[in-house]
Amino acid sequence: MLSGDVLKLLKKTALSTVFSLAIVVGAGAQDVSYQDILNNPDDLELNYLYAQQQVIKGDLEQAAAALERLLLLQPNWDNARLFYALVLYRLDDMAGAKRELTLLTDRPLSASQKREVNRYLALASAQSKSTRLTGRIAVGTRVDSNPDLTTSSDVDLNGTPLDTNTRVDGAFTAGTMLRLESDLPGGAGNFGFVQLNSNLNEQFSVDEADYITARVRAGASLFYEDLQITPYGVAQILALGGQVYRTDYGGGARAKYTISPQVSVFVGGEGVFQNYEVVSDDSVGSARNGPLATAIAGVTVRPSERNRITARVSGYFKDARNDSYSYDAIEIALNSLWLLGQGQYVLASASYRVQDYDQPDPNYSATVTREDQLFKARLAYGLPLDVMLENLNITPAEVTSNVNFQVGVNYLNQDSNIPNFVADSVSADIMLIKRFAN
Repeated sequence: MLSGDVLKLLKKTALSTVFSLAIVVGAGAQDVSYQDILNNPDDLELNYLYAQQQVIKGDLEQAAAALERLLLLQPNWDNARLFYALVLYRLDDMAGAKRELTLLTDRPLSASQKREVNRYLALASAQSKSTRLTGRIAVGTRVDSNPDLTTSSDVDLNGTPLDTNTRVDGAFTAGTMLRLESDLPGGAGNFGFVQLNSNLNEQFSVDEADYITARVRAGASLFYEDLQITPYGVAQILALGGQVYRTDYGGGARAKYTISPQVSVFVGGEGVFQNYEVVSDDSVGSARNGPLATAIAGVTVRPSERNRITARVSGYFKDARNDSYSYDAIEIALNSLWLLGQGQYVLASASYRVQDYDQPDPNYSATVTREDQLFKARLAYGLPLDVMLENLNITPAEVTSNVNFQVGVNYLNQDSNIPNFVADSVSADIMLIKRFAN
């Protein structure tokens, strides 16, 4: 996109998105107190500013009340009604959100406002059903400086030369997520679910890095006021180069406690039995068989309605048939989402993992037990395809609705006391992501 187009896009974002003024408020505008509202109940701009301020603070109930008062005085203020609908959606008042969004369907809205109305009307309609299907389909391409993680070390522990000829390669990538939810009797908000996640990576030249994964979880989410508990069963399959390499089956549970609208904490655990097969790229097979236990704990913070940050620590405990493949690992990770307006967003994540094996692997050393450190980082930017087309003066079509265009860059560094496993790679990807709800 040309620099002039970028400036135009940023300008339109700042002017048109329904939450844009919230950034100004959060950046240091003077606080509006409830007493100010009582003293000036008919001041529409003051009520609107107060609602934005309360959204930033996480007090959605007060924001909804202010917007409701405002709309009683000015029922044709479409931007305020859209803001009100989104607040109701965040409050899980799907009936109220649908009511307000339906009122906006025949109003003379801007293209970006119509897009928001259509998107959230579909989401609210889906969420209000007792049985809901949501999903995501992504397709794209990636280029990687070292897709099969060829070592960067010249020699192994014995001084034997290693192949260090890395191969830059492109790939076709795809992923899907399908989730079916159904409300459970009792009216407490409990629901059962089945979720399928799958990923495909098909390299253009480096066939060793081809893979397909599929993971199915089935369980229920149970609510006890601010506590959510989710037990589930899980099955997963990994295929390398068109051959089934590993199957997992087991179960787990996760609990989330909401401390405030801005802060929640979570813990979880999962246990699976892993069954490995001999494939052309790995002849070890059943020596890797055995249980893998995972424990996780973390916190999610919302500094504002436009930013979410999650920090977690995870432990992994693998007990293989051959102790050369048994290991313990700990990983710390941080990820953040920024909403920029007009459907634009930035995703950033980083993780650091330390993994220690139980015994030496005689394929590499009879005396040295493998110890690895793995660092990963990713940065991605996305926006609705319709927005991108409009800013290129191309008229969007129905097929482009609810499709995001996303670009990302990745860095991976693997260090090890076994030189064969010292490697790094840089990659970039372009994706089209279609989301739907029914």
